[in-house]
This record gives sequence, C-alpha cells and structure tokens, in this order.
Amino acid sequence: MEGLDKFGVVILAAGESSRMSVPKPFLRYDSKSRFIDKIIEEYRYFGINNIVVVANNQNIDRFNLDECITVVVNQHLEYERFHSIKLGLEKNLNCDYCFIQNIDNPFVNEVILRKLYYKKIKSGSAVPEYNETGGHPVLIGKDIIKRIIESNGSILNFKDILSEFASNRVTVDDESVLININTPEEYRNYFK
Repeated sequence: MEGLDKFGVVILAAGESSRMSVPKPFLRYDSKSRFIDKIIEEYRYFGINNIVVVANNQNIDRFNLDECITVVVNQHLEYERFHSIKLGLEKNLNCDYCFIQNIDNPFVNEVILRKLYYKKIKSGSAVPEYNETGGHPVLIGKDIIKRIIESNGSILNFKDILSEFASNRVTVDDESVLININTPEEYRNYFK
C-alpha cells in the first residue's frame, strides 16, 4: 500500500483483564504467537510501522517487543479506554490516520485493513460493519486525532467523539470484526 508512512495504530492493551483472569495481550493466538504478536504482525504486514502499544504497570515488563514499537503506560486505569486512546495518539502525532485496535480482538487481517484504508476520510472515521453492526478496528482521520488529543477530559467516550464526525461504514464479510474475547469461555470458544 502507498502512503502508509502517515498511518499509525494504537493497540489498547492496558486493561486489567479482570474477567479473563490473565492478561489478554499474552493469550496464545497459536503455537508461535500471542495476541499482541499477532496484531503487530498483521499491521506490519500491511505496511504500518508507526505502532504504539498502551500497557499498564502490571503488564509492561511482559511484552518483550522490539525497539521499533512504542510502548506507553497508562498510569490511570480508572480513566479507562478513552485515556488509553489519547495517550497512544499523543505518541502518533505525525500521523494523518490511525487505527484504534483492541487487544481482545486479535483477528484483524489485511483484507479488513485494506477495506478501511480505501474508505478513509481525513475528517472522520471508517468503521468495519458486519450484518449492520459496527466492529473493530476503527480508522480515524487527522481531525478526530486532533480532537481527542486536545480534549480536556480523560473520562470521555470514544463513540461520542466519533459521533461528532462523518463516518464511513465499511461492509465486510468477516464476523470477526464483532468479536471481543473477555472471558475464559469466549477464549475457549475461538481457540479450542
């Protein structure tokens, strides 16, 4: 893909994984990789090198990522997801577009990323949709990035911010965009 030097990804991996009881970034995706490894590999394969992982104090030492990955620690988990997104975007200031990727959805792939890429809008977002339901990851443009970075609060809602801007709903034939693995039962269901 051309022009991906102005693209980034923020991988949200700071949650406490309380329902899972083990940190989700380190769940096995397959015999070779953990969730975090699989997600990073997909974005690199697609051509994105501006990769930021937002972690927490308890899991920061277990990532073992190469020096090309920026890792930022969310010191305020009580501020939840929006604060992690903001911290990650602050490290991707030179990007015109940024994917927001949840750690609990390791099924991202080149087909989904390509479809979102072609529907990108600088003043809005591109959201994958399966059966008329929005999923992950979300690709946001420069105007949303700026709005989030300049926001005064840390306890805002990402969906509320997105609703202030235009959105391209991108139909995909892949129900994995809707999956969030939050419990051991859900993990066993997809990784038997």
